[in-house]
Amino acid sequence: MSKRPVHKYTAIAKLFSVKEDQAHILLPRKPAGVVVGRSSTCDIKINGLDISSRHCQFSLSSNSRQEFLMLTDLSSNGTGVNSEILGRGSTILLRSGDKISFAKSGTYIFRYLNDGQENAHHRSFFDDYILLNQLGSGHYAVVKEARDRTNGDIVAVKIFHPNKTGSASATDDAKLRQEMELLLSINHPNIVRFISHYVEPINEFSSTTYLVLEKVNSGELFQRIINKLKLGQSETRAIFKQLLSGLRYLHEKNIIHRDIKPENILLDITPRTSEHQEQTGPWDHDEFDVRVKIADFGLAKFIGELKFTNTLCGTPAYVAPEVLNNNRNYSTKVDIWLAGVLLYVCLCGFPPFSDELGPPSMRDQILQGKYAFYSPFWDDISDSALDLITNLLLIDPSQRYNVQETCAHYWFNEVDSLPSLTLIKAGDKSKTPSTQRAPVHCDSHPITLREKHTSEINADQDI
Repeated sequence: MSKRPVHKYTAIAKLFSVKEDQAHILLPRKPAGVVVGRSSTCDIKINGLDISSRHCQFSLSSNSRQEFLMLTDLSSNGTGVNSEILGRGSTILLRSGDKISFAKSGTYIFRYLNDGQENAHHRSFFDDYILLNQLGSGHYAVVKEARDRTNGDIVAVKIFHPNKTGSASATDDAKLRQEMELLLSINHPNIVRFISHYVEPINEFSSTTYLVLEKVNSGELFQRIINKLKLGQSETRAIFKQLLSGLRYLHEKNIIHRDIKPENILLDITPRTSEHQEQTGPWDHDEFDVRVKIADFGLAKFIGELKFTNTLCGTPAYVAPEVLNNNRNYSTKVDIWLAGVLLYVCLCGFPPFSDELGPPSMRDQILQGKYAFYSPFWDDISDSALDLITNLLLIDPSQRYNVQETCAHYWFNEVDSLPSLTLIKAGDKSKTPSTQRAPVHCDSHPITLREKHTSEINADQDI
């Protein structure tokens, strides 16, 4: 192996040979790129019968955050990256730890160098973590397990779909960094912990964000509701105390979650080791403790001193009326509406607003605050629970409870007992809405979360 003089360029990376009789290769920071091959005209010459005269090229590229190298295969016999042959003309972005093979004549481990210079390569996600199994996917990102290379801890990584590099202004970049710093500063037992984040280039045109999170191993509140059909008042009360503790913490930091729903409430369950072990709450027989963790801040936003934002987002059945109206200016009271919807779902197994309960449409039901406590689903639930829900699902945010008022509601200190089961006819306003238990009509049967989930699974299987 030999190379042409490139001494005027500092090194950006190094190829470490896996064979003792092969020298390591420094890759210079050369704007025009570094060509590797058998020809004497190449920047770096590698000998071997299966090496092409111009085997591959390392091209320098960058975005607003860092420099990186792109590898282009120019060969007929193949350039491999992590045991996959690129193919002539194909280009890939290189990350530290990649294994590069020049046909069969040489195999190297690629590493960026942090030489202390102003433009030194930023630490990559792949320097610190090993990606493992996929846990889930959504509109904005996929979630995978990963192992910390340093201590072996298993974490969850939210990998956002690629965005165009350079499409954001410097102001937007600064705002994003500010929001990330805020999220990384969150420390509360009822909120999934943010560990770190990385912006990784995919190519010279786009990049993606890796958000590293605490991994919670016991599933979602959504699955618990599906398994049980609905939750008892004592269990719901214990879960909601923790949820509200997390929301109070967020709201005090002027963070609005905006997507509180059963799928985004994770449960960290500690099994019971013996029947003599005293449980921490009204949990299942085999559970010692259930810790609530608010997750998925994909829609969370730092709302700052103005205390409002006007971005339309959320999950349809859980969207607050002020998000749907023309002004769309809203505050942390949105999370209180979402908590009211979630409380309703926990206690009866179906949401208060849905197209199945129409007419009117679900959108109009939300805008009008039109919902009911249907019999027989609500017959065994206390009037105080209905009163709390009624104060959470108020159309006017200024009249709606805030998180402190919600936490102080007497339902949380109540001992469960049978409610007064007086049925009130629709339109009777002699009683407050908190005690209105409307009978179910055959043309508006509520669809439970379990029924909807089962139908969606069956529909997927039929495709």
